[in-house]
Amino acid sequence: MRVREALTLAKALAVGGERREAAVAIITKPKNLFQPYTTTSANRYPDEFRAVADALTTETPRILSFGCSTGEELVSLRAAFPGASIHGVDVNPLAVRKARRRVAGDARTTVARGGEAPDASYDVVLALAVFRHAALNDAPPSCAGVLAFADFDRTVGGLAASVRPGGLLVIRHANFRFSDTSAAAAFEVVSTGYASAGEGGLPTPLYDRDDRLIGVEPRDDGVYRRLS
Repeated sequence: MRVREALTLAKALAVGGERREAAVAIITKPKNLFQPYTTTSANRYPDEFRAVADALTTETPRILSFGCSTGEELVSLRAAFPGASIHGVDVNPLAVRKARRRVAGDARTTVARGGEAPDASYDVVLALAVFRHAALNDAPPSCAGVLAFADFDRTVGGLAASVRPGGLLVIRHANFRFSDTSAAAAFEVVSTGYASAGEGGLPTPLYDRDDRLIGVEPRDDGVYRRLS
């Protein structure tokens, strides 16, 4: 690690908050880390949640929040789906700690540390702003060394397998397209066409199966239903 980078990380650790959480992720490099930054807020995805609610066939869904960060998403899901059982996972230990505190007292919401899909079946699986990295905001010609499509494909395949037949998979703000994955053939489109903005309001760049820049369109972020 270069001296300047080490000093930056040391400062972030001292500052605390989101910068400390990101520094811990960058230093410890947990398995299957995509996005080291824990940027989040409540009620970020009202349109997507409405699309999910309209497509659900049960009022008591099992929901997985993959990359739940510090738990604001879990609280938002509880408000949107009061009858749900909700499980959040995140690779960042500091984020998991905060998320657990945030949902304390809610017996139907659980949080665990991890970077892969749990061995369970869900009615809804969400990966929102997980498969992206701020280092790609300037759209370099290749994402190699930052993110790899092969890792995205493998991880999304695990998430897709945890969606029950007829259930929903939601992917937003990714640097890759779901339609390029090996799992996509098992799903149909429920709702797409959502804009995807990165830091500074710039569109999130897209990369292909070979980690090469496509541009910012056409993207396919959205809600997908697993076929029977």
